[in-house]
Amino acid sequence: MCMAERIKKRRTAMGYTQQELANKLGLQKSAIAKYENGRVENIKRSVIKEMSRILECSPSYLLGWDVNIESSGAFVAKMLMDAEFTNYAKILFELPKEKRTKVYGYIDALKIDGE
Repeated sequence: MCMAERIKKRRTAMGYTQQELANKLGLQKSAIAKYENGRVENIKRSVIKEMSRILECSPSYLLGWDVNIESSGAFVAKMLMDAEFTNYAKILFELPKEKRTKVYGYIDALKIDGE
């Protein structure tokens, strides 16, 4: 399946019209129509990245490089978790040692409660 087909397939699977997808991407409906009928193959990387986020799949799937669609949950959660983890790690390591130790204690308590 080529990129044009994959874009259309994901758009329809997500229940978006061409106009709705265009609006979300800040593009004209005609751009989406051109992407889906294969008249444009040089889509900007930033557009592919945002489109994959909106269509809940990996950029490599849209480009035809990967046969697996990372499911919406897996792909989006992975992106969010990486950003969230980085943010929390930064906060944690900026804490004084005694406060970091308390946080580790809270985490250990949560693990015990969750078992």
